[in-house]
Amino acid sequence: MWFEAISRLKVNLSKTEAIPVGEDILMETLASVLGCKIGSLPTSYLGLPLGAPYKSTRVWDVVEERFRKRLSLWKMQYLSKGDRLTLLKSTLSSLPTYFLSLFLIPKRVCARLEKIQRDFLWGGGALENRPHLVSWKVICAAKKDGGLGIRSLAIFNKALLGKWLWRFANENESLWKQIISRKYDLQDGGWCSKGKDTRVKFWKDLWYENQSLEDAFPILFNLSINKEGWVVEAWEEDGVGKAFPILFNLSINKEGWVTEAWEKDGVGSSWGLRFNRHLNDWEVGKVKNLLNKLHPLTIRRGVDDLLQWKENKNGIFSVKASFFGWEAAWSRLLTIDQMKRFGWSIPNRCYLCKNEEETIDHLLLFCEKAKMLWLMIFSLFGVQWVMHYSVRRNLLGWHGSFVGKKREKAWRAALLYLMWTIWKERNRKAFDEVERNDQEIKSIFLYTFVNWARVYIEEHTFSLIDFVDWLAIK
Repeated sequence: MWFEAISRLKVNLSKTEAIPVGEDILMETLASVLGCKIGSLPTSYLGLPLGAPYKSTRVWDVVEERFRKRLSLWKMQYLSKGDRLTLLKSTLSSLPTYFLSLFLIPKRVCARLEKIQRDFLWGGGALENRPHLVSWKVICAAKKDGGLGIRSLAIFNKALLGKWLWRFANENESLWKQIISRKYDLQDGGWCSKGKDTRVKFWKDLWYENQSLEDAFPILFNLSINKEGWVVEAWEEDGVGKAFPILFNLSINKEGWVTEAWEKDGVGSSWGLRFNRHLNDWEVGKVKNLLNKLHPLTIRRGVDDLLQWKENKNGIFSVKASFFGWEAAWSRLLTIDQMKRFGWSIPNRCYLCKNEEETIDHLLLFCEKAKMLWLMIFSLFGVQWVMHYSVRRNLLGWHGSFVGKKREKAWRAALLYLMWTIWKERNRKAFDEVERNDQEIKSIFLYTFVNWARVYIEEHTFSLIDFVDWLAIK
């Protein structure tokens, strides 16, 4: 057989099934020749349903069975409420993750699974009917909001499915995206499908499960930027139009696209807003405020639409960057010297400078590319700094009280973001074989650092020069 010839692995025919699709002519003869059994659809393959409608409740039978097995009666009897809560959070909420990331959970299935969780938490079940003292909605709320922090299966399902939207926007070379694009005849970078002389709005139209993505994923919608072109309207229902309702009512084209508000002038391009009458004196100030908000945003024509995350307004780093910092502090980044410890036989040379052996301390502190960014940071803040010999020592000693109260958070952010930038450049060179020059690295670092620093500055419309001046003022 082809599988055996290519993989050199023998097929266990006693566990193999021949499943007919459509007409089943000569299936018995084929099964007799191969020495296997005859199966039928629907079935399961690698833990996933095969041949069953994805909206069918039968798909979730295996998940419900796992729930009931894990919540056996003796566990309910001998565990306290605190222990039950721990089990719910650590185990039961993770059981259906694989299915939730691929299928939209039916409401009936969600209700059944949550009932199993509720009965387990309160000690009830088939043999005993105990009252549920607090509503499940309150229990699923965050602890700061008075809940217990248990995951809501429906919300968790939406979050996992929303990840595919993010991947669809960024993984242009993925086979699965190419298949979807060919099947639905997508155009304009994959943001809309060809139709009867109409354009599908990515966030606003009802093309996803009979609802708009704005309603289905409000957090993702609010965090997305670079919605240039026709992807999003210039006057969003919950965006500019809501923030400036008077100007929205005066706008000539309330359904206009962003590119229609971006006009070319003699020097370059700028935002041009058109209203249906002359503005009163008190309305001019509102237009000024609106243009100040639009000032940092520019339209890049001829460039594919791109999804990006805004900076966190609470100043907390992303989970990925924070976890990276934790790994770096414990010297557990997978640099070449660490890989050699695990038995990899590869030459040890820094991917960025190509002069020294690659260690965590060298890569993040003493590599030529890293030194270049460290000097930039010290110059921006106007300080002199002696680097410690290890990443851990620098993380522990990176105090910023001397730069002033307003700039202290930006100073603390600079350390982690600089290391994160170097690590991403290293991986880009190692895995994608893409190498940026020094000017590109500094530009990318400074541009993104400005966006991160906006969190700590009251005025968010500052230019790059204003940002440099702000850092220099103590």
